[in-house]
Amino acid sequence: MILSDNETKVDMLNNRAIAKTVIELINECKEKPISIGIHGDWGAGKSSVLEMVEEEFRGNEKIECIKFNGWKHQGFEDAKIALMSAIVSELIEKRNLSSKCGDAVKKIWKNINWLNVAKGAGSLALTATTGVPPIGLLTGILDKLKGNFADADKVSSTIENVGQYLKDSKVFEDTSTTKEFTEFQESFSSLLEESKIDKLVILIDDLDRCLPEVTIQTLEAIRLFMFSNSTAFVIAADETMIEYAVKKHFPEAFDNNLSKEFSRRYLEKLIQVPFRLPTLGEVESEMYIKLLLIGSKLDEKDELFTKLLDSSIEKMKKPWKNQGLTISDLHGILADRYGEVGNEIVVANQIYPILAKDTSGNPRKIKRFINMLLLRFKIAEARGFGDEIELPALAKIMLIENFMSEIYEQIALETSENGRCKPLDELERYLRGGIKEPEEPIKDTESKDAKGTKSLKKIKVKDTLSERCNEWLTNEALCNWAKSEPELGNLDLRPYYFASKEKRDYFFNQVKSEKLRFVIDGLMSSSVYYIASINDKIESLSFEEAKYVFDIVSQKILGQGDGARKPNGIDGIITLVKFHRELQSELLGLIASFKKDRVGVWICSGWDKCIVDINQKRKLEEYYTLLSKEGNVLVKAALKTIQK
Repeated sequence: MILSDNETKVDMLNNRAIAKTVIELINECKEKPISIGIHGDWGAGKSSVLEMVEEEFRGNEKIECIKFNGWKHQGFEDAKIALMSAIVSELIEKRNLSSKCGDAVKKIWKNINWLNVAKGAGSLALTATTGVPPIGLLTGILDKLKGNFADADKVSSTIENVGQYLKDSKVFEDTSTTKEFTEFQESFSSLLEESKIDKLVILIDDLDRCLPEVTIQTLEAIRLFMFSNSTAFVIAADETMIEYAVKKHFPEAFDNNLSKEFSRRYLEKLIQVPFRLPTLGEVESEMYIKLLLIGSKLDEKDELFTKLLDSSIEKMKKPWKNQGLTISDLHGILADRYGEVGNEIVVANQIYPILAKDTSGNPRKIKRFINMLLLRFKIAEARGFGDEIELPALAKIMLIENFMSEIYEQIALETSENGRCKPLDELERYLRGGIKEPEEPIKDTESKDAKGTKSLKKIKVKDTLSERCNEWLTNEALCNWAKSEPELGNLDLRPYYFASKEKRDYFFNQVKSEKLRFVIDGLMSSSVYYIASINDKIESLSFEEAKYVFDIVSQKILGQGDGARKPNGIDGIITLVKFHRELQSELLGLIASFKKDRVGVWICSGWDKCIVDINQKRKLEEYYTLLSKEGNVLVKAALKTIQK
């Protein structure tokens, strides 16, 4: 199960306490308007708090909640008009006001249309204070339209709309900004009275995702509503992004070195009560990570998960007084179902110290890491190598990949063809006490001091470790990671890096071992004498090394063409199989890889030096029989000569 990255009503962070406090404030202010800010970094849980506020008010006939997402409306229309239209239209729809109070509905839409028509005609000049254009601009629209638009139907329609609106809106004969604002405010207040609600709660989300211009326009539109009684705005936004939008919109203020003070005052005038969501500490992060991972196995509606969630929330209320969700807690709550999520609990215990620190306790960053972990594991299973991967080991490798990327690459580069990383194995064993200082010197070497006096120098364990391991020992964060379970040094890391190779393939395009590079280069030589000179090195290869070398040389051979001419490497691979007979079957597979109608006569001889087992010789004869029927003229003739 992949975790949803959207806002949620399931509270795993004890943020419902903030939502309830917001609700109490809204209820206490009664008919007075109020604006509340829910601040926090990206991914801190602001949207989820809005979801909880909406959920708490659901079913309350005296309170109506309306959600507005500025980011979703960005780019479609003017942000001010978008907010005004969204609030009014949703209020009318939810309270069925079109049939109950048609006159009030018509009047408020005329107010909004007036702004929209003025903007569409190209004469809109919004003031920084109220976001409303001077009504005097509209009186010149008709003449301007006649001269500037080629589309007669559009001109006619717009003139009719504007003219009729000017005729209906007699109240706008006073063209002062105050009068214009008062008209909209009165229309909106009348609509609220007709709706028979005590409070209209507008939840503003994703404002910090918008472009600076859209952000400021939306904030200015909110100020337009803030003069209306019985309204409450709950605005979820990152203050840093709002400050940036203010800076972009009012650059002259920042030129005068007002900077953050100007942004702070702007926000304070708009938001009366600010709440900042706290970051998660280590104990809270540990519980959150365990809940997420266990929740990936158990349904959120599962009774046991609900009990686990309740226990976590109680502990989060006083995190300084407990150790989070202990193994005893989990066994007590999950009972005989502990085994269902045992692997996930192991992973959570393993990753939370590093994940909490390196994500700064940000819930969304934590969730995204866990989602990527689960996704990679599922993809590995789908691609057929899931049994080669253990979830705890994958989690540990992904920690180093995400938070110490340079070390991640170094581990890959230090990993041999069998997938083991010797420096990492040394590091883990040394940190766990597996490599101890001996009571007697490992080696005594003679040295001289400044006066030329000879002395014995004791070689310590660190002196016997690889250069890379000693370098890693100076990295405290890396050492803390290395000490966590499970151990990776003696593990085949290839499937784990393969599962993580979105950006780079660390193992399949390079030969890391200098010895194997030397052997491969030698086998690809066109000189049989040079190949013979390295027989001892070829013979000393382990089976795993020989198989790896065979695969590399085979690729190089096949990469030279269709085999019409004898490729470089054939003599070398014959020598390799002569010393490592367990590769005879693989060699027959290579021979059969060449197109029978294209391969040259070289294919007909030389294999008796290395293909010696009876079964393998029989398969070679079967191949020759097939080749004598499907091969080219020269090959067929060569085979007839050999058979005679």
